[in-house]
Amino acid sequence: MQDIAEKLAPYPSLRTTVDEVLRVWPEHRRYCETRFRNDDDAFLQRTEEFAALALANVGDSLSRYVEDYRWMSERFLEEEMFFQREGRYRLSTFQEAYDEVYSDHEYMGKYMRGLLISQVIWDPHARAFDTFRREFLPALPDGASYLEVGPGHGFFLYFASRAPNIARLEAWDVSTASILETREALKTLGVTREIALVQQDVMEAPSRIEEFEAAVISEVLEHLERPDLALRSLHAALKPGGRIFIHVPINSPAPDHIYLWRSSGEFSKFVEDQGFRIDVSHDFPVTGYTLERAVKYNASISCVLIATKA
Repeated sequence: MQDIAEKLAPYPSLRTTVDEVLRVWPEHRRYCETRFRNDDDAFLQRTEEFAALALANVGDSLSRYVEDYRWMSERFLEEEMFFQREGRYRLSTFQEAYDEVYSDHEYMGKYMRGLLISQVIWDPHARAFDTFRREFLPALPDGASYLEVGPGHGFFLYFASRAPNIARLEAWDVSTASILETREALKTLGVTREIALVQQDVMEAPSRIEEFEAAVISEVLEHLERPDLALRSLHAALKPGGRIFIHVPINSPAPDHIYLWRSSGEFSKFVEDQGFRIDVSHDFPVTGYTLERAVKYNASISCVLIATKA
């Protein structure tokens, strides 16, 4: 079997990231070997481009980010043990998540740094993002207006800003602090296009009616008590025939996940019930699992849907 260092040698940013992960957390080697074993060169090259952006965001603090990735993974394992034992997420309300996670600035800092590394190391994250780049963005019409909810580290916005068919970009976040962090991240990534970063709670059905050709909401809905209201709000904001990219993990316990879907079919029906027609559907099981095994054992699956406003 090809050694992981040899496998990643042509991809310096990936190699740098994985080398640091294995230095900080040598027990993670088997996982990393499984994660990258079957990736072809084309996919690795696209992942390398993303990893280079992540390293630009990290700067000279890679060790700290990787240490926080290990800490975050251990927190996820604790939640997984509860989920497998109880058959539910530990938290069920936003207030509980706020009290335990969002109001703790030290916790949130470590969590967000860990999540950034997971975007490179976790296969479902990488494949969901690859779907956005390869299947969603190129299919948008020329002159499209683009809306994103919860822009986070700014990577979706970065690639949207480079798409020649997108004329206008806007992003919403409920947190002023998060908007400031996204703005700084975009600056670090070298984004020069104008992007409207707006403090807006998507749950409150804003009066932005039929304004956008494209909407993106990735790893947000599972954090909400009423994700149906968020999707209805985006449905209203899209023009007739507008398209939406949705990424949600199911059976995926985390310290701040509160809304549980138990199958990709259940989630697809949920999206259709909010007025969308599903055009593209992908299920990406957790690393090391086939889709069949993930379904059998209620393991985490990243569901990616591209849908049209019906």
